[in-house]
Amino acid sequence: MTPEQAISERAKYVEAWNETMTKIWQERILKYGVFESPRRRTRSSVPHLYDSLHQFPVKHDDKYLELAVHFTFPEYGIFQDRGTGREKSLGNPGDIGEYTQSGRERKFRTARPWFSIKWYSSCMNIKEYMAKSIGKEFVGIVSFALSEIDK
Repeated sequence: MTPEQAISERAKYVEAWNETMTKIWQERILKYGVFESPRRRTRSSVPHLYDSLHQFPVKHDDKYLELAVHFTFPEYGIFQDRGTGREKSLGNPGDIGEYTQSGRERKFRTARPWFSIKWYSSCMNIKEYMAKSIGKEFVGIVSFALSEIDK
């Protein structure tokens, strides 16, 4: 494989990975029902997590040896992923009842892992792919250089 072919193959893989990550996250957002509370929905300037998930073009050097991948989404998406937020108390306040002091039913948050699990595993996949691709290219360059020396 020539260096040009290797670069082209890496470029295709990275672009496909970038698009696939967005699709996977959108599917997981729907699967786990990660939506804003009705109070937040009234703010028209704040987009829903599903709609706000945005990818930017991959920044790279000319040989796709160094990459910078950038995604954006509202901050509350991470709180949903981890199951934390304003209603989650820190520590033990001593109240083990089912109701708050105001008499409302206690709200328990649960983690809805739409982001972190897939992000980590996909980063490991792209890391392994890049290592193999760059390694093959390096072996080809060294092999070519050694064959030129033998001539």
